[in-house]
Amino acid sequence: MSSSLNWEKKGDILFFQGTLDRETLLPAWQQRKVLLTDINIIDISALSHIDSTGLALFVHLKAEMEAQHRQFIIQGVSERFQTLITLYDLDEIMNIA
Repeated sequence: MSSSLNWEKKGDILFFQGTLDRETLLPAWQQRKVLLTDINIIDISALSHIDSTGLALFVHLKAEMEAQHRQFIIQGVSERFQTLITLYDLDEIMNIA
C-alpha cells in the first residue's frame, strides 16, 4: 500500500493532507524551514493517519517556532491523534486549537 503526504500554504496556515508516518515524513522534514516560513497555524484535519514520528515532527516544529518567538497552533486534531498526544504526556506542551 502506497501512502503519501501533501501540504499547501494558504496565508499563515499550513495544511497537511494524507498520511504522516515514518515512510512519508522525510520530504516534510527536509523542507521544514521553508514550510514554516510565515506560518502560525498547522491544519491537520485532512490527515488520514499520524503515527509517533508525525507527533515527533510537530514537537520539533513547535520548538523551532517558539525559538523564533512565533506562535504555534495545531488545528483539526483527530481523536486518535489527541490520544497519541495524551499517551506521550504532551497535552500541556502542544498548543491544540
